[in-house]
Amino acid sequence: MSREYIEKSSETALNGVFSFAKFVAETEFLADMMCIEFQEQYHRAWFEMELVNSLALADWEQDGSPREWDKIWNERYKEEAKETLGEFLEVVKKWPI
Repeated sequence: MSREYIEKSSETALNGVFSFAKFVAETEFLADMMCIEFQEQYHRAWFEMELVNSLALADWEQDGSPREWDKIWNERYKEEAKETLGEFLEVVKKWPI
């Protein structure tokens, strides 16, 4: 998976709790073949997204796993997810060639 793919798939990551969860899951191990310094930055930024993701999914599950959860996602998690995604993408821009 390339930096371009990550940037493209990030465009829909904030559409809802499951879009964000999918993006976080897909990007977890992508830096494992890179230099240690980049891996550390990448995993630190990724972990911040995972924290938001975990909290949102736990809250969704606690609410009974409803089909419609967009309002709660937008009110409680979307802004923080946007911040962590932005920080993650700043690291991704440094992707070693």
